[in-house]
Amino acid sequence: MASPQPSDVWRLAPCLSAEELLVLLALADYGKRIFPSQAALAAKTRLHRTTVNRAIHSLREKKVVQTQGWGKSLNYVLHLSQGATAGCRRERQVVSLPATGGVAGSDRDPNSQTNQPTNHPPPAEAGRGVAASPWEGIPEDAIRRIRRWVPEGADELCAAQRRVTERRLLELGVARDQLGRWWSRLGDRWGDTGVPPYDNLATTLDGIGGDVRDRLAVLAFRIGVGRVAA
Repeated sequence: MASPQPSDVWRLAPCLSAEELLVLLALADYGKRIFPSQAALAAKTRLHRTTVNRAIHSLREKKVVQTQGWGKSLNYVLHLSQGATAGCRRERQVVSLPATGGVAGSDRDPNSQTNQPTNHPPPAEAGRGVAASPWEGIPEDAIRRIRRWVPEGADELCAAQRRVTERRLLELGVARDQLGRWWSRLGDRWGDTGVPPYDNLATTLDGIGGDVRDRLAVLAFRIGVGRVAA
């Protein structure tokens, strides 16, 4: 059996949430024999263990991941060719990448994907072509503190964090022109606490009850971006 490739994971991206995609990429990175602990996955993805557990549970339901064994002998089997379509969020279909490589047609032109329902467009990729650097918007003193928290691979981690964080913010209803303000504040908190933006966002959301009338407004207040949520 061939080792899973990142391109196989990206084909499923329209059917996965940001955290599911990140966890699946981390699992695929282990190659043919996949048996990391959830603590290892949390460290690899910089997500909270509860977020990792929730993502794995969802990936199982979408038939993308199968687990074998239990406890410390738990193994993961990835089904990247046939999984996800049955559990595709918002009835999205799996996007096939061109045989010659590169991006899918929907990434070049939002209207070119023929199997994409027009009444349920996928969230646009956050920040594409806008920020020259993933660090853009984070205060300089916060960047210095973050680099102390993450002495190696900080640039790559910041780029990944910005992608998944901004995508999640768009899903929550934050306006695209406000993403920079949210990212700046989350980046500042990253420097203060060492908790990456996406994990910070997920933990804050988990602390907001489901009966709250305007979760986005409460989230904006708790993150510290002001009273206006969007």
